[in-house]
Amino acid sequence: MGNEIVKQAKALNKMGDKMFKKKQYNDAIQYYIESVKLMKSINNTKMAEKYQKELDAAIGKKAEELNNEGDAALKNKDYEKAIEIYEKAWKMLQKAGEKWIKKKGNEFQKELNKSKIQYAEQVLKPAAESAVKEKNWESAVSQYKQILKLIPESVDAKKNKMLLHDLSTVYERWADEVNAKGDAQYKSKDYEAAIESYAKSVRLIEQSDNQKKKKNFRKELSKAFQEHAQEVNNVGDRLWKEKNFAKAADIYAQSVKIAKEAGNEKLIERFSKEMFKAYSEYAKQINNQGDKLFKEKKWEEAADIYVKSVEVARESNNPKLIKNFTKEYEKALEKWAREINSLGDAAMKEKKFDEAMKKYQESVAIITRTGNKGLIKNFTSEYHNACIKLADEINHSGDEKYKAGDYEAAFKLYDKSVQLAEIAENPSKVKKYGKERNKALQKMNTD
Repeated sequence: MGNEIVKQAKALNKMGDKMFKKKQYNDAIQYYIESVKLMKSINNTKMAEKYQKELDAAIGKKAEELNNEGDAALKNKDYEKAIEIYEKAWKMLQKAGEKWIKKKGNEFQKELNKSKIQYAEQVLKPAAESAVKEKNWESAVSQYKQILKLIPESVDAKKNKMLLHDLSTVYERWADEVNAKGDAQYKSKDYEAAIESYAKSVRLIEQSDNQKKKKNFRKELSKAFQEHAQEVNNVGDRLWKEKNFAKAADIYAQSVKIAKEAGNEKLIERFSKEMFKAYSEYAKQINNQGDKLFKEKKWEEAADIYVKSVEVARESNNPKLIKNFTKEYEKALEKWAREINSLGDAAMKEKKFDEAMKKYQESVAIITRTGNKGLIKNFTSEYHNACIKLADEINHSGDEKYKAGDYEAAFKLYDKSVQLAEIAENPSKVKKYGKERNKALQKMNTD
């Protein structure tokens, strides 16, 4: 048994060498990986280490190849593509072992950081500055945040500090604009809108470095809210009477949030109670929609609605509602999963194994959302069975290619059958298909 595995490992390693010489590093990596696995399976440490070095070399070469592609993209000023490729190259290099990281690590990191800085300075910074001029604050903040991700302190501390200051200034200017709007609304006695503006200005100024304005803006919010909180809450009461629980809950939630920002514990407690009640009623409204869809056997749509009712119920702080709505959600998921599973059954009867496998896989993904271990096990079993049926079919095609002397095509088909057997977690089939795959590989080496 051990000798047979050594033969298989050597054959795979030999194919890896061929691919390496042809500079087909991806293929070489796959062959080397398999040869290392086989040597490790029989505890042949010496040969496993030898093959691992060859694997590392192939990974290193592939990383270099990717890095060169990144250089080309950077030269063409395709910054986003360059960053994407350099990041792939860096990840690939990290898999190649310490020797390669020492040899190429600094170079790769330098080029990756260079591409990020150029993209930030040549594309994103001008866009951010333009957004500031146009007072498009959301866009400006978004651009600066993106730039800061590309240029963290570890890449360039000086640039990072300047960018943080720029972002702080954007928040301050945005907060000034919103606060001024609040002043105008307050003067025109539109207290609800004024409180909302003052609250927003507080949230914005907190992101800046201006401590004086932070204090002043909080004072204005607290004053306006304490003087006119009831007027804001009356809007929520009106919406409640109209059974518009979604908007009522939103108004009460805003009231709670503003009360917290104003530091008024009494109002926080009062508005929280009303908010929880509104969320409970809103959750029931949503759940009723789910019930209607469930009766119509529209399981997928019902599940989507039920999950929303669960989310809203969580906001209501009502454990009973959460429990009941979660059960209905899981029930809809089970019905939906069984519907998809029955399509898999139909495909299996028609020997459409590929289609059946996909349907069973979909049903497993759905039923997994219920967390029901028994159901997950049953659905997974059917999925695995379909994988094996498809693997058998593909393996048979591999036999035909092998008999016709097309060993490369046979190897690919056998390899696919091995992958499916691995998905199905069937060791005996993995072993059986693996032998046939390695037999085709040996023939490829002989030719």
